[in-house]
Amino acid sequence: MSHILQSITIVTPIIFVLALGFFAGKKQAFGKSSDSISVINELVLNFALPASLFVGTISVTRAQLLGDTDLFISLLISLLVAYFIGLFVAKYIFKRNMIEASIAGLAVSFSAGPFYGPALLDSIYRQSGGVSVSIIALLLNVFIVPLATIIIKLNVSSSNKKTSLTKMIGQSIFDAIFKTPFVWAPLLAFVLVFLDIHMPDIVTSSLKLIGEATAGIAIFVAGMTIAENKFKLTKEVVTIALLKNIGLPLLFVGVALLLHMTKGSTTFDQGLLLSALPSGPMIVLLATRYKQYQQEASSILAFSTVGMLVTVTAIIALLNV
Repeated sequence: MSHILQSITIVTPIIFVLALGFFAGKKQAFGKSSDSISVINELVLNFALPASLFVGTISVTRAQLLGDTDLFISLLISLLVAYFIGLFVAKYIFKRNMIEASIAGLAVSFSAGPFYGPALLDSIYRQSGGVSVSIIALLLNVFIVPLATIIIKLNVSSSNKKTSLTKMIGQSIFDAIFKTPFVWAPLLAFVLVFLDIHMPDIVTSSLKLIGEATAGIAIFVAGMTIAENKFKLTKEVVTIALLKNIGLPLLFVGVALLLHMTKGSTTFDQGLLLSALPSGPMIVLLATRYKQYQQEASSILAFSTVGMLVTVTAIIALLNV
């Protein structure tokens, strides 16, 4: 019973904010929904999210990275493989274009660990979950999101047939890294971490203030997007959500055991729990920006979040933590 209560405690606020956004979208509380969603979405992507990602990444020390190398590598391999599995399934099974397939790949690989991980791990391990949450946040922000963004930018640029392939790839990578705040902010933080450069508290506190708005507003936007596009439970939505909630945790277990992580160790258990969390709101933010895969992204987010009640509860019970 305690395992179920832990999951409900985490999921209930998410569902509440999702429902609040849905209600606001239906009532058109901010005017025409399509216009207001775009405005709020850009607020998150260009201001709140970059600040949140920078602070989350800079909070990891170089010593922590070196001390948890096994978790770092296991999660990195798992997330990358999950991304390409999701992209392949969307592209070749559900016949999506590469922009939609990239968002689907992100839906499978982007665990909501940075958003919901602290609430889950702190309730189980008290304060010892911070490093694991920071590592998965760093991996998602520095590797997975830039990868998905570069592929999206590359396919957006491909509409210009006059541009050479080399120039198109170079321009797409340049735009994705240097002109996209939610990509270059964590990359900059990663460089600072690697160089062991510490930011003054006043800088991180200032960024944290706006960054803390990210999760709530992003989920709120997801609710508005569901209201605008309607929730749709299709084979594709179910498949992508199951790949995220069940496939990614299984993938992590396989990779971790191959790399000889100690099964049942705190690090192993925390990595498994973080990988089992639902898709993050990032998929809805990107879908809204590029006006593609919006209905599917919001439906995947909602379905995988509710499904977390089953998967995370089952894993907590199996781990007996």
